[in-house]
Amino acid sequence: MRGPIKILRIVTRLNIGGPAIHVSILSTKLDPKRFSTTVVAGTPSPGEGDLSELLNGGEATVVRLPTLRQPLAPIADLRALRDLIRLVWRERPELIHTHMAKAGTLGRAAGILYNGAGPGRRAGKRARLIHTFHGHVLEGYFSARRSQFFLSIERWLGRRTDCVIAVSARVQQDLLARGIGRPEAWRVIPLGLDLTALAALAPATGARPLRCGLIGRLVPIKHPELFIDAIGKLASSQAEPPVTGLVVGDGPLRASLEERVRTNNWETSVRFTGWRRDLVNVHRDLDIVCVTSWNEGTPVAMIEAMAAGRPVIATDVGGVRDVLQDANNAGAEIPAGAYQVTDRGILIRAGDGDGLISALQRLADDKDLRIRLGEAGRRHVVSRFAYQRLLTDMAGLYEELAGKDTDGRNN
Repeated sequence: MRGPIKILRIVTRLNIGGPAIHVSILSTKLDPKRFSTTVVAGTPSPGEGDLSELLNGGEATVVRLPTLRQPLAPIADLRALRDLIRLVWRERPELIHTHMAKAGTLGRAAGILYNGAGPGRRAGKRARLIHTFHGHVLEGYFSARRSQFFLSIERWLGRRTDCVIAVSARVQQDLLARGIGRPEAWRVIPLGLDLTALAALAPATGARPLRCGLIGRLVPIKHPELFIDAIGKLASSQAEPPVTGLVVGDGPLRASLEERVRTNNWETSVRFTGWRRDLVNVHRDLDIVCVTSWNEGTPVAMIEAMAAGRPVIATDVGGVRDVLQDANNAGAEIPAGAYQVTDRGILIRAGDGDGLISALQRLADDKDLRIRLGEAGRRHVVSRFAYQRLLTDMAGLYEELAGKDTDGRNN
């Protein structure tokens, strides 16, 4: 009987966020008797945080690739491609699984070259190519011209990728509509997380002012200004503010955001903590969590907040609605300045400060709604986003693509 399936997993960087957690779970918790994993990881940018330690304790081999970085840099990118080609030739994997945009482009390009001009061109030696879209950078990140250029690249790569994975149905639908990937090659495999400790948290105390959190990278696509302005305006308009804000995270916008708070005299209403790893304690101190992004796949911060039983207000982007609302409850378009109460949270339009203020005021005034949404959210994510389900889904896919059945026999 043949040995474990050889997987080369390539990720742009292991910065604080959902993709790094996803990669670490797949790399450390898959059965090493069935799968042999080598993880190739680039370097996080300053202020992004680093979750590399999550790979400790597993049996995966970890290769750090300093040339693989998130910013566009043609010379460094060519060097990273060269280094990846050498790695693929050396490892000779059965599966190449890429995560995040830069790794997805360069890693799949290396795989295509390996299959077309390297050892993979021989019968039975071809490496299967897999890419996971944790979201995408085709909207909200770049100019229209540059986005169109990247779209062309993704379409070309998608036609040559054996399996394209989306973390939510809405992300899959969006990318398919843009002509990315063959329909038969697509799979939807939701995230999987270890939610045990968060799910054991007691309900929030509800003492006023309520404590509202924003958790994540402080970068333009996350639109943290929306959260800060909403908290600050609520505080300025009422003698007894209904909410205060806690910003948990870091990034290039932090200095300007702190200056925004000082300029508007909101220091008593908005506080910054930087990155914190003690998420259970963070959520223990919160009553509400907000997601204000212009674009998302499936936000890990939102899933974690729901596991903790905290009600969520989020912008209606990417795969957010897939988590907060049942598929058979489509819901009408949200008017500007308004909000929509869903099965497990509250949705607002992207960029709508008045809608966020209205939603915050509603949750501040309606304790029963906070409790109902918190309980419904916890039930849903604990059942749907447990990491054990992710491992089962991905193991089955890997064995299918490698041409093996679940007993490990060659088909």
